[in-house]
Amino acid sequence: MAIKLQTFIDTHTPGENLQQASAEILARYRDHLPASLLELWQTHGFGFYGDGLIQLINPEQYQDNLWGWLMYDEEDMDRLPIALSAFGDILYFRNLTGEDEGLDEEEDEVDVAFIDPHTSQSDSLVWSLEEFFNDFCCDEEVIEEFFCRSRLLKTRKLKGVLAADEIYYPVPALRLGGNGEPENSDKGDASVQLDLLLQMALNG
Repeated sequence: MAIKLQTFIDTHTPGENLQQASAEILARYRDHLPASLLELWQTHGFGFYGDGLIQLINPEQYQDNLWGWLMYDEEDMDRLPIALSAFGDILYFRNLTGEDEGLDEEEDEVDVAFIDPHTSQSDSLVWSLEEFFNDFCCDEEVIEEFFCRSRLLKTRKLKGVLAADEIYYPVPALRLGGNGEPENSDKGDASVQLDLLLQMALNG
């Protein structure tokens, strides 16, 4: 049976060992994220899609890191991480209306934005979560330029396949003079690396 984000699924085949979202996780985010994303979590789950190109994540594991980048002192459920690129770009959903009574997909102004933790570059990508998955992520130029497919294939050949909640990262970090080439990269725990990169950025 087709789901709202079926175009994304058809373009980016779900990987093995996906973890379907529990009822508790679905309930936690029901008022804060679009129903189409919750449907994707429930139908397929967290993990890699598109041969490792993009990893859907449990926001709870990465919320504190995102809020650190955004310099929020308190929890802001209107800014939630939803995915990582293979190289650690944090993709997050924003409810720009900022209302506390829950998300209204028809009324609220929303977008999907990103942060590059290696450079602190950030920007809005699209004005709809459905457009992000079914259009942006499925565009061949985006797949090559934003998600760096060719670099991913070269890095994976040298450094091995990513495990769940892992990313590739430059060694040394770009802020310390690294160049991000596949031969000068490694792979490791995404949460650990993103926290290290955040501290590096804050103390730089």
